[in-house]
This record gives sequence, C-alpha cells and structure tokens, in this order.
Amino acid sequence: MLEQMRQQSRSLLIYLLFSIVIVVFIVNFGPQSIGGCGMRMPNRVTESTARVDGHTLTLKDWTYAYTMLNAGSISPQQAKEIRLKETIMDLLIDRELLAGEAERLGFRVGDEEVEDLIAEAKMFSMGREQKLPYVEHEGKFSYDAFRKFVQYHLGMSPKSFIEQQRRELMAARMRNLLRSGVAVSPDEVKDNYLRQSDRVNLEYLRFPIHRYENEVELRPDEIATYAKANDDKLKKLYDQRKMALYEKQPKQRRLRFLLVAVPSDADPDKIAEMGKRADALAVRVRKGESLAKLAKASSDDANSRARGGDLGWQRKGGTTLGSEVEDKVWAAKDGDLVGPVKIAGGLALVVPEATREGEIPFEQARLEIAESELRQERSQARAKAEAEAALAKAKAEPGKSLKDLFPAPDNDDKAGKSNTLHAEESGLYARRGSMVQGIGPAPSVAKAAFALTSEAPLGGPFQELGSFIVVRLKDRQRPDMDEFAKEEHRMEADAAQQKGQAVVMDWARRRCLEAKEARKIDVNLDLLRYEGGPEGAVAYEPCSPPRF
Repeated sequence: MLEQMRQQSRSLLIYLLFSIVIVVFIVNFGPQSIGGCGMRMPNRVTESTARVDGHTLTLKDWTYAYTMLNAGSISPQQAKEIRLKETIMDLLIDRELLAGEAERLGFRVGDEEVEDLIAEAKMFSMGREQKLPYVEHEGKFSYDAFRKFVQYHLGMSPKSFIEQQRRELMAARMRNLLRSGVAVSPDEVKDNYLRQSDRVNLEYLRFPIHRYENEVELRPDEIATYAKANDDKLKKLYDQRKMALYEKQPKQRRLRFLLVAVPSDADPDKIAEMGKRADALAVRVRKGESLAKLAKASSDDANSRARGGDLGWQRKGGTTLGSEVEDKVWAAKDGDLVGPVKIAGGLALVVPEATREGEIPFEQARLEIAESELRQERSQARAKAEAEAALAKAKAEPGKSLKDLFPAPDNDDKAGKSNTLHAEESGLYARRGSMVQGIGPAPSVAKAAFALTSEAPLGGPFQELGSFIVVRLKDRQRPDMDEFAKEEHRMEADAAQQKGQAVVMDWARRRCLEAKEARKIDVNLDLLRYEGGPEGAVAYEPCSPPRF
C-alpha cells in the first residue's frame, strides 16, 4: 500500500501552518461546505492566494486551510466578527515563512517520510503531530480509507494531501530549530508557579452609574443654573457630538409618555379595567393636567417615570412604540395627545412636545446637553454614595459575607436578579494584569485584590467599567511548595513549550514585517471578502499582532 501511495505523490504544494492558539482539531472533520461563511473564490482557479518571499500560495492552499479549520461551519456574521479569513491568511503567510527558511537552511523532507507518517495514522496539523484515525480499517492502515478521507472530506487527491504534509513537516523542522535554543531556568519555573498558584476568590457588588439615571429628578431651574456655570464645557461637548447628533438631522419629536401596563396574560375583565384607567388619565390630560405630573405619579414605565415620562428627542423608527403608533404621533401637532393607544406592554398616552430637523444650533441643544451631563453627574454621585453605604454596612458586620448582606433573589426571579443589588463571586483566579475574573479589565480592583487579607478583607469603592465596585476577600489559595517539588519537572517542560511557542510566533512576525517592508508579500484580497459585505477593497494588513 505504501508503494501505491508513493506512485501518486511526486509534486510539491503547500500546506497551511495553523497557530497553536486556534483550537480546531482534525478529529472534528466531517463533510464540509466551503461556502459556509461566505467564502468567495476568484473567477480563475489558477489565480493565486498570495505571494510570500518569492513563493506562490495557490488557491488549493487556501481551500485546504479553510477546510482544515472547519471554517465552513461558521456563519458569515461570526466569521467577520472574529476576522476568520484574515487570520487564515496570517497563518498561511507565517507557515510559508517558516517552511521557506527551512529550505534555505538545507532541510529536506522526502516522500517516504510523509508516507510512513500517514501509514501510522498520523499527520501534522497546527504544528503538532496528531492521530489520523480515518485512514485505518480494523486497526490497520487502509489506502482505500485514506483515499476516501482526503477525497470526500477534504476535497483533494492523496498526492496533494501528501505534498501538503511534506510542506507542514518543513515548517515543523524550522519550529523545532527555533525551539531548540529555548531554555527555562528553575527560577523562571518557580516564579511562574508562585504567580499562577497564588489565587483569590472575591465577592463583589456593582453599582452601575446608568442604573440611577432614570431615578434622578431635575428641575428646569437646576438645568439652567448648571448650563450657565458650565457653558464652555457644554460648547466643547456640542462640537464633539455635532456631526452625529446636530447636523443634517431627520425630523425628530420630543416625546412625553405614560404607560398603563396590561399583562400579556390578563383576562378580559383586567383588560377592561386597564382600559378605563387609561381613558380616565387621557381625559385629565385633555382637561389641562400636565402629562409630566401624571407620568411621575401613575406611569407603569419605570425607565421614564422619574423623568415625568420624558423620552427625549426621538427619530421615527427609533422608538419602541411600534410603526402604527409612530405614524399617529408624527402626524400629530406639538402639544396634541395621542392615545390611549395599544403598544407592546399595555396602553400608552403620548404627547409630542416639540419638533426639530436639519441643523441644530448650539443655543437649541445647550440645555439638552446640560441636562444629560447633570443627570450623569448626579447618577455617579448616587452610585458612589450607595457603594460607600454598602461598604460601611459590610464593615459594621464583619462576620457576614457580602452574599449574606446582599443576597440574590430567588432563582425564578430572573428579572430581579439582574436589576436588584446582590453580591456576586469571582471564583478563584490568579493574577492576570488588570483582568479580574467575573468583572473584567479593572486595574484598581486587580491591584487591591491581592493586598486584601482575612483581617482586612474589604476594599472599595473602585470606579471601573461605568460602575462603582465594592469587593470582599472570600478565599485566598497560597502556593503549595510540596506540590511544586513533585511537579517541577513537568512544569519546566510546560514552561519550555510555552516559551518556545512564543519564540516561534515572535520570529514569524519579525520575518513577516521584514518581507512586507521589502515588498515581498502580496495578498489576493478577493478571498477576504465576506458574504453580504461591501464590494470595495478589504482592509487587511499582514503581520498584525496576534488576535487570539
């Protein structure tokens, strides 16, 4: 059977270097559709994928790489979000630079070496040797099984697959050479263990600033006073937002709104009752009562109630009223009451109080910006005050955890769990720069977390990620030096592997930048377009920093 393989494997093509950080394994292969995430092929099958340092990467190389990454199973939208095609091109370029350097250094891979590897049901993929179980029948290599695998699962010939593997082995030679010079000292291994094994588990409370915005009540005189005292600041904000919010604007209405909620499962009697309530409120508005006053007292919409039902300036199509109600509102005159009208969630009363469009001058936008800024400042102050109060409460009862003091709602209260203040837990995690598990990038929290002790477990409030955060040390796991002594040799091997991988990636990026500077990299951008995307040129730069 090996001889049969050798007779069909005598030319050289290129196989893709897959980064170790792309966690896609050959064992996931199945019949794939190349077009799954909008793969576009050039009109001529002879068109190249790229030229890298004098070597042409063909369309077959691209197709093989695309299939091996199982890219056809990823939706066009997701593929675009993770820049899948650009990453495949990056990896193709890196692979070719490694293989090309191996050739220049005199490395060679013969057909028999590749064939023997496959006959053992093995292959190289992503720089690592892997099992290839699909080429076996009853535990032994089967050329027929091998042929069917590469033909029907990969869409290529046995000869092409062998040539791709030969190219991969060439790149592997270079990777191994680069890794051979890597040394890891005992101190490095120990420091890494101490860093990774020193872990904390935090309880934390978040006080999002935006949560308080709808609770802030502002009087017109307060807004005017703030605007007068901060005129220069408001003008700068206007200039920053002018293009997006105040130039060439479509028709907008400033809306005030009152909701009478009607449950989706309400019976006819309840619906009739809510209808009578909405009608009565509408009568009061038509007799001259302020909708703002009624909304503060009676609206079932928590988000706008504190603002007297003020929804701000709205574009048609940008509200949650629905198209039919919007048509009525946009047809009404300023000051007219529209409603009661049925919307999602119940019955609404809506008054368009003002209209604007086109160019909005600073004088007209000034109080609007002042209100927004003052509301933000008041919300921030309220969030900070509540965080400080929670911290004081926790300090006053040192024997209780944050979860004891601020428990989560019942499991079936999903809405309450997201909207009610309650403690959360990070779980044990090690130092990772500014990252705090469960919270995200929060430098001040990350710095304080490992300084907390059982005697002084509380910290905060820290202003991070649009919130004020209070933390409490729940648990601290210290490094176990006895465990380190037992696992030191394994840890040294793992550290050397990781350091070697970093050396390979750094080398590939440096060589890529050198080749790009020398104009030795040329990419076919047609392959990088996504289904439904623009027809213009794709923004792609080889040698970008790793994205994974």
